[in-house]
Amino acid sequence: MSKDQYAGYRGSALIWLKNQGLEVWDEIEVTKDSSSLKGVILPRNELANPNFISLKLSTGYNIGFSIEETLATKKISHVRGEYRIPRISIDLKPNLPFIPILGCGGTIASRLDYQTGGTIPALTPDELFSSFPEIAELARIETHLLFDIFSENIDFEHYVTILTKIETIINEQEPDGIVLTHGTDTMAFTAAALSFAITNPPLPIVITGSQRSSDRPSSDSFFNLYNSVLYASSSQAKNRIVVIMHGESSETSCVIHKGTRVRKMHSSRRDTFRTIGEKPLGRIIGGKIFYTDDEENFPKKLEEKKKRFTVSKKFDKRVGLIYHYPGIQPGVIEHYVNTGYKGIVLAGTGLGHVSSNLIPIIEEAVDRGMIIIMTTQCLHGFTGMMVYENGRQLQRVGIIPVSNILPETAYIKLAYLLGNYQKSEEIKELMKQNLKGEIISREQFHEFP
Repeated sequence: MSKDQYAGYRGSALIWLKNQGLEVWDEIEVTKDSSSLKGVILPRNELANPNFISLKLSTGYNIGFSIEETLATKKISHVRGEYRIPRISIDLKPNLPFIPILGCGGTIASRLDYQTGGTIPALTPDELFSSFPEIAELARIETHLLFDIFSENIDFEHYVTILTKIETIINEQEPDGIVLTHGTDTMAFTAAALSFAITNPPLPIVITGSQRSSDRPSSDSFFNLYNSVLYASSSQAKNRIVVIMHGESSETSCVIHKGTRVRKMHSSRRDTFRTIGEKPLGRIIGGKIFYTDDEENFPKKLEEKKKRFTVSKKFDKRVGLIYHYPGIQPGVIEHYVNTGYKGIVLAGTGLGHVSSNLIPIIEEAVDRGMIIIMTTQCLHGFTGMMVYENGRQLQRVGIIPVSNILPETAYIKLAYLLGNYQKSEEIKELMKQNLKGEIISREQFHEFP
């Protein structure tokens, strides 16, 4: 007997199904008193109430009915639900810009798992393209599935895979832009990794995703992907690494974020991404790109194409990211010191502070060659380690403050520098320099949106 016959059902509901001779995907008629409904038994969330059966009606709506009610049921037929979206044939127009889409999993390429109530990475880029045939009006799309995982599982090895594919495509196929679909939870890390690793990109590289899976009515997959392809294929687009996501909960605009100043700020809202400390690069509204004033002075595409495009695929993953918290013990840092880590990014309180009880182990770590960086967990604002004695003492033992780099960006930057430079003093100096727009000289008091 297959487990899938009763997928997600347990307890009383499972017993009821067996007694009725029914299973998941049976089309049935349910009658109570003089009223009847026809529908298909759906798989259930395995944590859901065990006294209900889920039914999909012909209208497309799902309902639940209690097995404790007096009902008459009749099996009509058995149908098998199909999760995957069938591929369709689309004629690509040869005169349109050429945009490869690189699939890295995530919710934008996911479907609902009825048994768990969560999402499963399921849709390939081809299926995603078939879901949104409208993008064929914007560009000639070529899809590449790099990996099919959620973003919490992405590691530095995946960055290397992404960078290798980008380098190969640019050198061999000369596309007009590249779109990367990615899970939102660690999208900012990947955006930072690509920003530091790629020098002088000859085309726009866009990272996008969604907060809600493609098979949900409230999905933001189409809006984000459509606007990302629109931007990547536009002659107005700037040659840089950007994140493009919803600007509001409604589908009014998408916002263009710099890859080193963007952060996910809400666990579920569609407009979760924000540029921190400055204005975003721009917006896409009604199919048109609107840049901020600062972005208008960014070098034009022709000028950038004359620069040398390079990709570095070296990262040293022996880096820790530690958020300070009340009661933190020296053993936390001691663990990194004793297990061969080369660097730590501290997200300190306020202007860049940690508990005084950590100072001796920090001094020992620095003396043993570890590079320790200080950022602020406030996100907005700068480190200011000359204001209080704690900050001055931390600097005396070797902590390196890095202005207003976001903690996640600082983590990726340090891993990148440790992978590409040998001398500690050079790495420390580069951490304090603005390499890819990760440091801003003056914060803007501006909420966007």
